[in-house]
Amino acid sequence: MEQPLLFIMVFGYLILQMLWFLMDNRSINEKIKFYIFLKGNTCSRIIIIGLAGFLFVKYIDPNWKFSLSFYFHNINDLFLISGFVLYLSGIALCIWARSAMRNVWTPAEDKSIRHKKELITWGPFAFTRNPIYLGLLMIYSGLFISMKSYLIIIVLFIIRLFYKEALEEEKALEKDFGSDYLKFKSKVRRFI
Repeated sequence: MEQPLLFIMVFGYLILQMLWFLMDNRSINEKIKFYIFLKGNTCSRIIIIGLAGFLFVKYIDPNWKFSLSFYFHNINDLFLISGFVLYLSGIALCIWARSAMRNVWTPAEDKSIRHKKELITWGPFAFTRNPIYLGLLMIYSGLFISMKSYLIIIVLFIIRLFYKEALEEEKALEKDFGSDYLKFKSKVRRFI
């Protein structure tokens, strides 16, 4: 059960990336540079490549030494199922957030959205100011929990990276939307 489920999770993450590619409003040349040649945010792209490599190795050899192993089958299933539920929730949150943003979405490197003239405060943004970052954290955590991997520690570095990105984006949003953003910021948490 573990190998097919992990394969589905890897495939689902690739589908999410393809959805973002298709929903991106930039020209096809810009999208190819960003998604295929990894000209976007270097840190997040490195994380994605690293995760993909780890998952590939894990799929080939599920007994890789970086996994915890339990003698009780029920505990293994608990890790697998709870990680998968967390993963699916993260995928759903990312898709919901991206759909709510429609034409307002910009890549993380583009800190100013002043030209979009719209502050999104509905959908998942009514619960968290950074639903895509939160969804990605849920995806990564779910993957590592499902694999029962010690490498879940990597999520701490991803949290730090996303936290720094969120702070930078908040500065730009304060500049672009002023009191409207400050009011939104006072009502909705940064992550959870």
